This record gives sequence, C-alpha cells and structure tokens, in this order.
Amino acid sequence: MAGKTSKASTPRPRKVGLKAGHEAFAQAYASNGGNAADAYRKAYPRCKSAHAAETNGSLLLRNTEVAARISEILRRGAERAEVTVEQVLRELAKIGFSDIRKAVAWRNEMVAREDEEVRKGEDGVVHVTRVLLPRVSIVPSEEMDPDIAVAIAQISQGPNGEVRVRLHDKHAAFASIGKHLGMFTDHFKVDAVYGI
Repeated sequence: MAGKTSKASTPRPRKVGLKAGHEAFAQAYASNGGNAADAYRKAYPRCKSAHAAETNGSLLLRNTEVAARISEILRRGAERAEVTVEQVLRELAKIGFSDIRKAVAWRNEMVAREDEEVRKGEDGVVHVTRVLLPRVSIVPSEEMDPDIAVAIAQISQGPNGEVRVRLHDKHAAFASIGKHLGMFTDHFKVDAVYGI
C-alpha cells in the first residue's frame, strides 16, 4: 500500500501542553473574568446546551493541568501589566474610602428671587424676596487630591448646566477587598427531612 500508513506505524506524539480545546478554554476563562460556562462555549462552539456548558466548564476547572494553565495566564498578564496584588488593593481602598466632599463642595446661599427682585411697598420701603438655594461646585482638577480622582467614575454636565459627579461603587470595592482578605465566608444551612 504505497502512500498509506497504518495507525500502528505512526508514532504517538509525546504529550506537550494541553489539548487545543483545553488551551482555548483556559484562554477564554482568563479573558472573560472567570465565567466557566461562557469559556466552555467559546472553546467548544458546538456545545448548545447551557447545562452542558456549565457542567463541563466546572469539570475543566477541576482539571489540575487546566487550572495551572489558567493561573499561568493570569500571572503572566499581571507581570506584563506590572500589576501587583498590593497595588490593586490600594486602588480598591482609595475607592472604598473615598469621600465625595473632596471632589464636590455644596452650600446653601441666599439669593434674590428673579421674578420679584425689587418691589416698592406702600410705605416706600423696597422689599426684596430672598430664597435659600443650594449651590454646588466641583473642585478644580489641578487642586483635586489624586486619591479622590481615582475614585471618580464620571463627571458630566447636562444641556441645562446641571453637573453630575459619580464615584465608583464603594460597596463593590469593599466586597473585592473583603473577598481577597477572606473576611467573608458563605454559610449554608441545610434542612433535611429523612423518612421511610
């Protein structure tokens, strides 16, 4: 049989690295923020069942070679970005402990009403109607504390001149810090009724 080779005569390649699907899963898992089902669907596009993707993604995460590869990808990404756990925790702490008063100043101010600014009474005395209005001002960027600048998610001005300042989510920052430090543990209560 010229040109054909039997399977028995073909040497089996030495195992080097992960299977292509496992590598694709590890890459997808590391890039999508840790969603195993989505990573499985990306690595294995023929999988149409959500349950199968969740189950198989979970199984792949328990595979020591796949888990080691995911850790390696994440570690290399952090090294390339020169990001350390300490830096991340510091930035999260800036968000968590931020105080909007360092970015925005507000006060109440007495002003004359525009519609009835000056009115002369019967007695000849000028009457001015004054009202208490809130005044808000943003701290100029060149004067702003760099730690509060990190915590600002958005500053915008609407078409009518209204100004909006929004900080990053403090709760999410504290949850991330607490999770890393092991401050929060999940407890499950199982009620079971056994019968014959």
